[in-house]
Amino acid sequence: MNHKSIRTRLRDHIRKRKHVHSAFARRLTGMTLCVSMAAIMLSAIVCVYALRSVNNEAEKDSIKFGMEAASKSRAALRDSFSDNVKNTVSDKAKIAGEKFYIYMEDVEYLAVYAEEILSEPAQFTKRNVFWGDDIPLGYDAMFLTLCDDSVDYDEKNQAKAEYLANIEDICRSIADRHSEITALYIATDEGLMLSYDEYVSSTEQGAANTKYYDYKDTEWYQLGKESSGPVFTERYKDIFGYGDVITCVAPFCYKNGRYAGCVALDIRTESIFRNIVSKGINKTDLAILVDDKGTVLAETGRVYTEDEPMMMIGSGQYHGLYGLNEVLVKKEKTDALFSTDPETREEYLLAYSDIDYVNLRLVLQSPLSSVLGPINSIESEINQNTQLMNRTIETTIESMLLTCFLLFFILSIVSVYVAGKVSYNLSEPLKILSGDMKKISLGNFGHRTLVDTNDEIGSLALSFNNMTESLDKYQADMKEAVSREEHTAMELSLATDIQAHMLPVNFSEFTKGQKFDLYATMTPAKEVAGDFYDFFRIDDDNIVLVMADVSGKGIPAALFMMMSKILIKTNALTDRTPSELFSVVNDQLCDNNKEDMFVTAWLARIDLKTGKVTAVNAGHEFPALKEPKSSFGLMKDVHGLPLGVFEGLKYEEYDFYLKEGTSLFTYTDGVPESTDADDRQFGTGRMLEALNKDPDAVPVELLKTLKDNIDRFVGASEQFDDITMMGFCYRGNCTDKDELQDTIG
Repeated sequence: MNHKSIRTRLRDHIRKRKHVHSAFARRLTGMTLCVSMAAIMLSAIVCVYALRSVNNEAEKDSIKFGMEAASKSRAALRDSFSDNVKNTVSDKAKIAGEKFYIYMEDVEYLAVYAEEILSEPAQFTKRNVFWGDDIPLGYDAMFLTLCDDSVDYDEKNQAKAEYLANIEDICRSIADRHSEITALYIATDEGLMLSYDEYVSSTEQGAANTKYYDYKDTEWYQLGKESSGPVFTERYKDIFGYGDVITCVAPFCYKNGRYAGCVALDIRTESIFRNIVSKGINKTDLAILVDDKGTVLAETGRVYTEDEPMMMIGSGQYHGLYGLNEVLVKKEKTDALFSTDPETREEYLLAYSDIDYVNLRLVLQSPLSSVLGPINSIESEINQNTQLMNRTIETTIESMLLTCFLLFFILSIVSVYVAGKVSYNLSEPLKILSGDMKKISLGNFGHRTLVDTNDEIGSLALSFNNMTESLDKYQADMKEAVSREEHTAMELSLATDIQAHMLPVNFSEFTKGQKFDLYATMTPAKEVAGDFYDFFRIDDDNIVLVMADVSGKGIPAALFMMMSKILIKTNALTDRTPSELFSVVNDQLCDNNKEDMFVTAWLARIDLKTGKVTAVNAGHEFPALKEPKSSFGLMKDVHGLPLGVFEGLKYEEYDFYLKEGTSLFTYTDGVPESTDADDRQFGTGRMLEALNKDPDAVPVELLKTLKDNIDRFVGASEQFDDITMMGFCYRGNCTDKDELQDTIG
């Protein structure tokens, strides 16, 4: 055998085996690479799909929650904002209305005083009155003006003017209390006009223009002549140089009911209008005062005058605010509406309220941006963080895919692991955050997310916690505000209880075993009242009855009422007569009376053995008296000034006797001045008619019948003033003095 051939064949076989092994390895390596590449690609696709699914779900939940939370918060804030602004404008309108009511009380008091002068001139003294060229420069008192030269200033008219001049002291008191009042005057139907005007009487030019003044054709005189009580004129320019004024005027009559003239006071509109639209207004708000014709009288920081062009809503001179026309046509007394400026797209709340006693409406414009700003910021921040999260996830996906393609040869398994780890790290916080969002959307504002990553998801979680904290704080603030309101209501209720316990209600105990019957009621118009009644025993044979009405309303009137009640009772238990008692109490009330409050009061001291009554009246309502087998009638007793007006006043008391079966009824002005929906007053005529339906009824039934008649007359109208009544029936035997003063009207 050839050994060379054998070695050659063996070498060739080995060479062929190595070639086969090399090709298999290449196929195996290629297959492995393809599988690894496919695994990496599949893993990448799965991770991308999972991330996108989680991203889409988180984005939807985040946007949905953000929109729902913002929408609910916006709706709650709008409602709360509307109520707050509406309450603000209503409170300001009520304050302004109370100011106008004070003017009405003052002019009504002047009218009543003028009627007393005309009815009983003998009770007053004549006072000097200057007229025309006789007015000395600097004369600070009442001066006379005639309507025209046809008026005969004879002895009769001169005497009437000198008697009516007795209102000078009251005019001076009113002018001192109200700096905005420019003049007070009384004009009679005979052509006599008495004025209290410091400016006119202290200037030579002013005094020269007061000799004649044809006032009967003026708006204020005609309005006063046609009205039954105090009314206000519209704004007009004063001829004596005071600028724009409004006049409060009230008529007065002779004893027979014939029209005698009217009493008026002029009020400078600059001060009262500016106070209404500027005081207590936020910087972002705008207050507008309009009349029933749509004329703009004032706005925040400015009061329009009569000399300026008519500032009508929607006119060329005053374009007005969008939505004001809708406010003017609304019939509700107080309401609010939302309006959007079509040019700036700014949304506003327009709240309005009518001012009582005058044809004026106060409108308050408040931008919603002042309260919706935080909600808009939170909504914008949610949208920005959601977009940032989306961009972060997209960037992460791209980076992961690039890494997979670059390292698929050596990092296939690591890539799959890393991809899964990254997917988990990205998706888990989003899932947790999504679950937290769902809890918050169900109203759990105290919940906080625990996601704390050092990336955009962590920023989103931080913003999420800040938003929930803001919502939680807002909810807590709302609860605190409600708690404060409840606390205030509780304090007012406590004040009502304290005041109610100040008034005696032991009627059965007081009248037990006695030959008289007594009952009284007090129905306050607000939580606390300014009226009060009292009755107490001085000794075994003498009792005292008191009926009083404090000026003003609310807490100040209630405090003044308590002080007045204590002073009257304390002094009544001394040996002073009723007139001396009122003089002492008047001086005590005047002492340090910086608020210029006063109280009208009627007091009677009754001797139960003889039936003798010693009474005194300080500007209070006439009592009603019923003798046996007769009916109730007004007792026109002697009136003095209210307590607390001037120091050193003397009061005149009077006596009369009660027969067996005589009834006495006293009350405050809340009874005759109760008003129905048509602005009609109940009046003393209806009061006497109700009392005389069953005049012999016991006091408790008598008062109940009268109160039922008042309620039916008033109907659904709001009670404006306190209603206080007292009934007394004498059942004992009187002495031989059967004569009763002829004072029953």
